[in-house]
This record gives sequence, C-alpha cells and structure tokens, in this order.
Amino acid sequence: MSATLEAPILAAPPQPLLPIRVRAKFFFEGDEKFFLKGVTYGPFAPDPEGFFVGAPAQARRDLAMMRELGINLLRLYHVPPVWFLDLCREFRLRALISIPWAEHVEFLNNPSMRRQVVQTIRDAVLKNRGHEAIFGYFVGNEIPTTMVRWLGARRVIHFVEHLIAVARQADPRPLYSYASYPPTEFLLPANVDFYSFNVYLERQLDFERYLARLQNLAEDKPLIMGEFGLDTIRKGEPMQAQVLDWHLDCVVRGGAAGTIFFSWTDEWFTGGFDVTDWAFGLVTRDRRPKLAFESLRAKLLGSGSISGRVGLKAYPRVSIIVCSYNGGKTLKDCLESLDQLNYPDYEIILVDDGSKDNTPDIIRDFQSTRAGKADPARPLPGFIPIVQRNMGLSFARNAGAAAATGAVFAYTDSDCMPDPDWLFFLIGTLLSGDYAGVGGPNISPPAVNWVQASVAAAPGGPSHVLLSDVVAEHIPGCNMAFHRWAYETVGGFDTEYRKAGDDVDFCWRLQTSGQVIAFSPAAIVWHYRRFTLKAFRKQQEGYGEAESMLRFKHLIFFGPTGTIKWKGQIYGAPRFTWLLNRPIIYHGVFGHGLFQSIYPTPQSDIAAYLSSIEWLALTAFIFLISVAVPTLRILPYLMFGGTFLVALSYMMHARIETKFDTIRARLLVAFLALMQPWGRGWARYFTWLKYKHTPPEVIAAPEQGLTPAARSGSISRLDFWNETGAGREQLLTEIFSLLETEGWRYSADTGWKDWDVQIYGNQFWSITVRTVTEYHGGPKCLTRVHLGSKPVVTTVLVNAIILCILLYRAAISSNFDLDLTGILLKAAYLIFLISMFARANRLKRRVAELIVAAANRTALNRVFGQKSKPAPENPPAPAEGGAKATD
Repeated sequence: MSATLEAPILAAPPQPLLPIRVRAKFFFEGDEKFFLKGVTYGPFAPDPEGFFVGAPAQARRDLAMMRELGINLLRLYHVPPVWFLDLCREFRLRALISIPWAEHVEFLNNPSMRRQVVQTIRDAVLKNRGHEAIFGYFVGNEIPTTMVRWLGARRVIHFVEHLIAVARQADPRPLYSYASYPPTEFLLPANVDFYSFNVYLERQLDFERYLARLQNLAEDKPLIMGEFGLDTIRKGEPMQAQVLDWHLDCVVRGGAAGTIFFSWTDEWFTGGFDVTDWAFGLVTRDRRPKLAFESLRAKLLGSGSISGRVGLKAYPRVSIIVCSYNGGKTLKDCLESLDQLNYPDYEIILVDDGSKDNTPDIIRDFQSTRAGKADPARPLPGFIPIVQRNMGLSFARNAGAAAATGAVFAYTDSDCMPDPDWLFFLIGTLLSGDYAGVGGPNISPPAVNWVQASVAAAPGGPSHVLLSDVVAEHIPGCNMAFHRWAYETVGGFDTEYRKAGDDVDFCWRLQTSGQVIAFSPAAIVWHYRRFTLKAFRKQQEGYGEAESMLRFKHLIFFGPTGTIKWKGQIYGAPRFTWLLNRPIIYHGVFGHGLFQSIYPTPQSDIAAYLSSIEWLALTAFIFLISVAVPTLRILPYLMFGGTFLVALSYMMHARIETKFDTIRARLLVAFLALMQPWGRGWARYFTWLKYKHTPPEVIAAPEQGLTPAARSGSISRLDFWNETGAGREQLLTEIFSLLETEGWRYSADTGWKDWDVQIYGNQFWSITVRTVTEYHGGPKCLTRVHLGSKPVVTTVLVNAIILCILLYRAAISSNFDLDLTGILLKAAYLIFLISMFARANRLKRRVAELIVAAANRTALNRVFGQKSKPAPENPPAPAEGGAKATD
C-alpha cells in the first residue's frame, strides 16, 4: 500500500495559514512578526514512491513533538508528497524545501543540462503549487566552491537568479532563496526574498563576528541560518545544549530573521546509506529528547516576540527624542509605532520646533486617544511634548535631551516608524562592547509608482558608513542612540546646524574624542523619504549646504572639491564606479578557502571627479575656449562623455523595486545620478561663498581697548612675553572666545593641520594662525604667533580665468604686447592684483589686532626686536604699552 493511502485522514485546520511576507529584514505573518524557528527533517530512507520523509505515522509523532518544542518550520531536502504538506498544515508548521539538482557538475557549460536544471525547478514548484504549508524554496544548496570558481561567480549568480525567476513565475506565493555557506559567501543573488547561510561555528565570539558580516552582506533583506548544529557523538549532549543555547541568543540579538537547527533526529539517510557516525539531532533515533531539546524549549515555545524570552543583560532607561518641524503628515504614525515597542523602560519626548501645520492638533489627538488605551498589563511609556519657536534641528535635539530622564538618548524623526524591536536591537548592540553610541539602517517603504521607485534608488540618500562590520563612522540622524555620558562629553549638538549635518558633526566630534560608535543592522526604522523630484532636489541642496558648513569645523574629512571623504564604506546604494568595476573575491589557495570573502571595490575617485560640478565647470570652460580654438572642440565632448558613463554605470547597478524596474525608471535614475552631484555641489559652493567669509562689518570694526602703539609693529609675526606660565594654550582660548564673540568665521585644527586656526576673511583671502611657546626658565614664557595669508578657492579660480583670457588674447593676437586692448587688459589685471593684495594686508592687520587683544586678556605682553630673541639666561622685559617695532 502506498504512503499516500496509509496517511491518516486529516482534519481541516481551524484557520488558513497566511503566506509569509518580507518587510525589510524580517518575516511577517499578517501584521505579526514571524521569527523562523526551524529544524531540518530527513532525508530518511526513501519509501516505495521515492519520497524521503518517512512513514506518515512517525511523521505525525515527530510534528507533534516539534509543536511541543516551539518549532514553526521544517527544512526538507527533497520535494515532499502532498500528504506530508497537509500534515504540516494540520500542525500549523511550514515547510522550506530544497530542490535537489546536480550542483556538483559543470552545469553551466552544457546547454542541455542547463535546460534540465531549469525544468527540474519548474516541475518541483508546480507539483505543490499554492499549498498553504509551503514557506518557500531553495533553488540550490551549497554549490561547491571549486565549481563556482571554475564556472565564474558572476555566471553562477545570474543562473541562480534565473532559477528564482522561473520558480516565482510557476508559483508566486512562496518565498525563494539560495542556501549558501561560508566558502561561497559571495553568491548573493539580487532577486532572493531572503538570504540563507549554513554556518557551523562552535565558538560564540567567532559566530557573532561572522553573523555581523553576513547581516551587512544581506543589507536590507532578511538573513537566516539555514543550518546550525553540533555532533553529540564527538562533543556530547551537554556541549550541544550549551552551544545551541548561545547560538539562539546570538541569532535573536544579532537581528537575524531566524535559524534552522540541524537536525531534528539522529536518523539520517544520504548518498544511498544510513549515516550512523554522526548524531546532530535534537532527539535520538528512537525520538528520545536530548538535553538541547529541553534547554531550547524555554526560549522557542511561547507567544509574543522571542526577544522577550531571550532578553538582554540589562535594560537601561531610554529617552526617545523625536524632533519635528511641519511633520504632521507622518507624525501620528510615528508616535503610534513608538507606543508599540518591545522594551520595558522608555519614554517618548516630542519636540515641536515651531511647526506651522496641524502638528498641535495631532499631538492633542494622540494624547487623548492613548489615554483610552490604558492597559495595566502593558503600560504605555511616558510622553512629554515640548513646543518651542523654530530654532533648528540641533536646538530641538538638545531641548529633548534636557528634558530626558533616561540613561540613553535615542533619536528618530517624525517621518520615521521604528520596528517593534528597534530598542531591543539598539540597546543590545550598545551594551555589547565599549561603545558610546549606536545606529541602525533607515529603509524606505515600498514605492507606489515608478517615479518614487526611481527617486528611492537615486544616489545621495541618508545612509550609514561602516569602518568594519560592527563599527560605524557615521550613522543617520533618524536612527541613532547615545549614552547620556557620551552626549555630555561632546556638549550636545551644535546649534549652527539647523537643517542637516548635525548628526555627522556629532559623530565626528565623538570619534575625535576617542569614542567608538557601533552599528546594529536589525535596528531599522521605516523612513518616509522625499519621493518627488522637487523634494529630492531640495534634499540634496540641504545636504550640500550641510557639507559646506561641516567643512568649517572638520577640514580633514573633506577632499579638495569640498565633498566628504569617508574612511569607511557607504551602505544602502551602489557607489559611483566604472562600468566594469567588480568586487574582489578571496577564494583561498587553489579555491579551497573555508571562508571565501567578498571585498567590494572602493568608490572610484576618478568617477567621483568626473561626476562633480567642478568637472562640469571645467568642461564648460574648455567648450567656450574651443569655440575659438577648433583643435580643442573634441575635448569637452570627451569630458562630458566620461561624466555620462559614470551616470550610466550607476543606472546599471541601481536597485529598483522589481515591479517598477522599467526602461523609463532606469533612465530617470541615470538622469538623477547625473544631476545629483551638480545640485549638491552648487548648494555647497553657494553656502561656501555665503558663509566662508566673515561679515564685512566685523572686519571693519576696530578692536576695542587697543592703543595706537599696540596696533603698530609687524602683522606677520607677533611675540608675547609672560612670567606666570601663560602660553599658547591660554592665548588660543582667548582667540577662540573673541572670534565667537565678534562673529568671525573660522576653522580650528583637528589634529591634521600645521596651523592652529584658520580665519575666513573676505571672499578672496583667509588667515592662518600658528603659535609656539618657548620656555626660558621657571614660568617665563615667550609665545610666538605667525599669521599667513591664504588665497581661497575663488581667488584661484578668478585668477585662472583671467590668465586664460590673457593667454588666449596673446595666442590670437600678433602684437598683443603693443595693441591698446592688450595694454588695457594687463593694466586692469595689475590693478586687480594690487587691490587683492591690499585686501589681504588689511585683513591680516585686523586679525593681528584681534591677536593682540586676546593676548592682553591673558596678560601676555608684546615684545619687539631684540627683546623677542632672548638668551636663556637673559629673558627680556616686556615692552611698555606696545612699543614700536624695531624690526
């Protein structure tokens, strides 16, 4: 009698099994999170019909025990019969099915074999099409690394993607993926619904590190452990229980979407034989539960989020600070999502930064609505609304921190909705090491049309920058948390940043003080970004303005064109690169590496220059010259061709939502990739010209309290004597104080410059200030100050343009030195140069007066001539009232 006839009559399930759906890095069943708690089942010796799931009676007993353990999924290595899937549905278990085919042979170079593999996948999926118990399919499992190396990783990835497309067309209900393992971690098909890795690491620290790496490789898709287990014959049941217990903890705290334990039972049949020298099961062959069965049941079995049963080592009180300005459109969703977080001790602080929309009405409605939701079993967090006049984002962040009672400040925006386990993942990572802060990714909700999908895929969106798999260089301001002590160490957020850049400045100041910022890949927030073209343009202009302001304080982090030069890797979007730039794969010697890592190619500096506004300006300038010089006419076209290739490269690598991935969507992405650097660069230069100089009235105002004698002397070198130990440190403190009080624009040394402060004067010049202190016995000090004039970018550009015009006139004129036009042009340029140097001299004299005023506040007396060159045994006496220089 066949297995099908022997199967028991099954009662219909009380409720249908809903299809599992993917939302960012997690699975959902309806509106509830579905954490995958799986075991591998079989294969067992085949029955007469060739199925590998054993007898129906034993299967029923096994599934009943799995329900007692808290299992919700079985991984099968062969396509099961329909009676087995019906049995799974009865016990409300789901099946993740691997479709076997000949992965170990040269399958890509034989057309008939390729077709056979494709047909195998299609037939396997069609066999049980639409069955409720099917969670998903693996279209491949652990293709041997040497075969991948032989066939080419890129070709293998494309073939796996084709198999997934074929399977999804046959049955769109299940999820689809490929079961990879560490030797082929680089096999990352783009169209999978989730990523899966079979990982066997017995040391907890090694597993935690590798899990963090895999999470970053998975980016914004769910990650599961496709297999993990321990052999009790060699390691024993106590060690198996211990390892599987910490494994589950690591998977939950590390933000993976689930794990599959290998295996359910020690009974195992493969390669035509029963395997008797391995025992990975949670139960023995006769189904006796092992120690691991009992230890896992305490965490796997139960309702609600598994994060509540795994837990953290501590739950510090968290103050969630939401800053909003005219955010009424999304504020209600944001606040309601914050009320639903799975964390025991937190408060919500909303700072309304002078909104002019319906934000006050939304706050009142929210407070009245939540008052009716009071539940003693699950008390709502405290809610503190703060209303202030429009002072800017940084001021609002600081206002929220001032009202906070928590030991940790967590920041998000009013256009964000955090995941229910957001705080669990943030705090878990923050407490896992010596970290001052932590951040997570922000993910856009699904687009509703092709324009939104294209804008979401365009470059320049907010993202995180990682120095390693766990350490961040930058975290987005809409998803970050810091210890209270870290916030206080750097003095909070700089209120100069009203729109953007505050998060970058805060992270850089924290890092330059020696602190480390962590990254939690599962602590996600849904970020309703700017999906219209107009809003995208405004966003990029705002970022350009922020970059320009950041450069004032953090010059070392910027390149020569004013763009940020990150040390780490930017995640969340393709990088500007060449068309044929590919990642580097380490295969190990002869392709036998156990962990064959993929290393993404760094951002191409050449490509970044070709897409910059500076390159565009140079292209336009050469184009204008080529009008009169025919031999140059091909050059601007070649230059713009390079710019176009960069945009084309981004278009080809951009990830657009599948249902909107059309030709017109790709063309729009290319257009945005072309325009984004220009719009951002224009805003950067406009802000630079607006703020990169001190207001003329500040420069024109004379320094108060100085005598005429004090204003005399050299303006390039100033020397000051003190006999109480006051030196350059005290002088610099007073210089900064005066600069702030009077309203000067300046940048301070961050450790990478040979000057102490750079003062931005007019549109053409800045002044660098360098100091040094000599010690002449006891507290006697001689402090020297050097002032240098430094031309700014506009000075160089204006002079370059004028010189090109003069050279062009000289090239086309036979007697340029004698004709009236040439003489007038050269005379005008000479007058311009004299005027420029005069402005530089006036600016330097004004800065010198400021230095003298600062020195007077610090009791440093200016000395001149030989008195500024003392012998160690004969220190000079201070000059009286700033005597006239003798040098």
